[in-house]
Amino acid sequence: MTGRNAELDDFLDVLTKRLVSVEWSDAHAIRAALAAADVLDLAQEAAELDDAVDWLVAAVRTTAHFSPAAAFALAGRFAAQRGLAASDADGRDARDVTSAVINPAAHDPWTATVPTLFAPGAVVLLDRFTGRAVLARRDALVGEPEGTRRSGLREAALRTVRLDDTVVTLPDDVTRRTARDWDLFTSAAALGLAETALHTAETYAGERRQFGSAIGTFAGLRAILAEMRIRVRTVHAMLEGAVASDLDTAELLAQAGRTAVDVCLDAIQVHGGYGYIDEYPVAGLLRDAISLRARGGGRRTVLAQVASRRLGKPGGDT
Repeated sequence: MTGRNAELDDFLDVLTKRLVSVEWSDAHAIRAALAAADVLDLAQEAAELDDAVDWLVAAVRTTAHFSPAAAFALAGRFAAQRGLAASDADGRDARDVTSAVINPAAHDPWTATVPTLFAPGAVVLLDRFTGRAVLARRDALVGEPEGTRRSGLREAALRTVRLDDTVVTLPDDVTRRTARDWDLFTSAAALGLAETALHTAETYAGERRQFGSAIGTFAGLRAILAEMRIRVRTVHAMLEGAVASDLDTAELLAQAGRTAVDVCLDAIQVHGGYGYIDEYPVAGLLRDAISLRARGGGRRTVLAQVASRRLGKPGGDT
């Protein structure tokens, strides 16, 4: 991400051309476009590249410009594919898989909301508190019926499930790799979403006129738009740093999730009353941002993880 890669740029151009003509609320069309652009199994096909993570982060981020829901589903798929590629748990599960973070507040243990857009045959469930991960066949999961309507990330075909059968506990190294990749790719989805909200707000501010002038010339709105851009650039820099080094990805995920929500809220403010109606995309982007932050483990959970790493466990334990 820190340098230019002509081959990656060409790939992203192809991906953009595939997605730009797709209705972003059409999950089937989005899935077909990603398959046609050779994105769905990119984690495995790019595995031998030194900059494989750069490719995957860029693919998720670009997809989020058009469909944050599809980008979130890609993030879970890529994280699971890369993690299981380094595991002997079950070679058959290394392609049609996804991953999700469990909800620690759920009544039943190992309960998570899983993206099923790409019809995964198996799911890696991550427990952020214990640092454990398990691999479960899709038929070992029970929960709400498929097709349940949600307010955000609808096209990801989210389904809340819990374990109902024997599962495979994954080795620690596989768990760590999957969890780190989950944070990176989910943050990339949040960044792409925030960039879309920023671009939408800037475009609207340049076109909408009041009192004979574009509203983007008004000092108050210019300050809001500048703050939005600063937030987005901060996450971009953090993501680049995390990809290039061993920076704490939980900190990145916490900041990316908050930025996506805050930038969408500001985009609605830029749009005024129009920001709340479906004819404009920013309200839908906010719903996706809130859902994405929650599905990433929830801000409080991620912040607790960051605090534990930096300050030790509550009560003085280390």
